[in-house]
Amino acid sequence: MQKLVRSVFFLFATSVALDCGAEPPITSVVFAPDGSSVVACSQSGVAVYRWPDLDLQTRLKTSSPNRHDLAFSPGGDRLAVAGGTPAEDGTVEILSWPDGKSLRILDGHFDSVMAVDWLDETTLVSASLDHQIMIWDTSTGEKSVMLNGHSRGVWAIGHLHDPPLLVSGGGDQSLRVWETETGTLVRSMAIHLRPVGSVAVRPPHEGLPMIASASDDQTVRFWQPTIGRMVRFARLPSQPRQIQWVRDGGRIAACCNDGRVYLVNPETVEVSDGIAAIEGRAYTIAVDPSGGNAVVGGSDGALQRIELP
Repeated sequence: MQKLVRSVFFLFATSVALDCGAEPPITSVVFAPDGSSVVACSQSGVAVYRWPDLDLQTRLKTSSPNRHDLAFSPGGDRLAVAGGTPAEDGTVEILSWPDGKSLRILDGHFDSVMAVDWLDETTLVSASLDHQIMIWDTSTGEKSVMLNGHSRGVWAIGHLHDPPLLVSGGGDQSLRVWETETGTLVRSMAIHLRPVGSVAVRPPHEGLPMIASASDDQTVRFWQPTIGRMVRFARLPSQPRQIQWVRDGGRIAACCNDGRVYLVNPETVEVSDGIAAIEGRAYTIAVDPSGGNAVVGGSDGALQRIELP
């Protein structure tokens, strides 16, 4: 039932956008490996923009009718594009970078793929509304591990290198921690009161590994996944859509339904006043790894650069 509701809403939103002549919302944005451009996706396709002026440079052809997430391989020579047809199939297409040639299509989900993450140069993880998480060998296109445990669609994933763990979040309001090599469920962390839409792994830092999760319950929560403990949480003025760690892991940047970006200190859980980014909802954010800037995508195809104080 949950999958049906999500899919109907997705199709309704698509119809409204087309009828009103508006651009579909930006669903994912990432920085190119060399930092000279930004790649964004939406229902209208995948586009490359020059950084920092955000002038449109080119559009990349993809086979999926809808696109939800983007992720560059660790070496930066391939781009994974996640999408699919609601309630029918989910796919991940691997493109070469920067020429955008289609190298392989990973096809095995039964609903849209909402998130992708590279574990290494040949191993990729996909999370879908079909409740499943799949680990792929991109050199062969075969599934190596399938993770079953979420009772509703999976919306977000992230991974730790040491120890090798995968963290997922979804519509069942839970975070789940898995062993990446075996797919064994290590633990379930269920404190959020509404669906979890984004997870972000903190850059290497002293102490135990930390992740952050953002939920429709209007909170960002900080966890130590190796021991399954929630450390603290912050309540935001608006519902967060996506979160990203800023630079050295000293803050979390959360883009929200009110079009603003809020910065959260993971130690004090102090929340900033918010930075005006776009009109309408802000769906996705990427932080410039070389400086104090970010790019935010959202409603009506809006894409905006902001400064992070």
